[in-house]
Amino acid sequence: MKIGIHLRNAGPHATREMLTDCACIADELPIDDLWVFDHLAIPPEESEGSGGLYIDPLATLAFVAAITERINIGTRVLILPYRPALPTAKWIASIQALSGGRLHIGAGVGWMEAEFRALDVPRSRRGAITDETLELLHRCFAADEVEVNGQTVLFLPRPERPPIYVGGG
Repeated sequence: MKIGIHLRNAGPHATREMLTDCACIADELPIDDLWVFDHLAIPPEESEGSGGLYIDPLATLAFVAAITERINIGTRVLILPYRPALPTAKWIASIQALSGGRLHIGAGVGWMEAEFRALDVPRSRRGAITDETLELLHRCFAADEVEVNGQTVLFLPRPERPPIYVGGG
């Protein structure tokens, strides 16, 4: 059995101090995984409990990777249609490299219409965008040279691809 906890990267308690204390304590305990979640553009009527304060999950995990040594870190879930595919792949590769291979990616399509509207992403394309991003992630972690939008680019660093779990209801 594995034990994982959610590191609260939202709301008034999501401070540098709290994130540091909780991540470091979890790293010392027999806890296997530390997970964060994803929201980018919460409308006021949906912000109960968080007050609209959400620290980006990838930035949070980069920070946590730097202050921990052992514990696995991951997203539950990273909404792939919210972000451009290549910069997302670069974030993931960078965190995986800097964490020493401790990253896990929970990926999803998202659900909140208001966030899609604020990000100017067609909610009707969320499945297709997610599939395209996942396909690019697999290609990026398979070769140093990757073709993106007709342009061949070097994709480095290229650590081992983190496990990817697709979540949703």
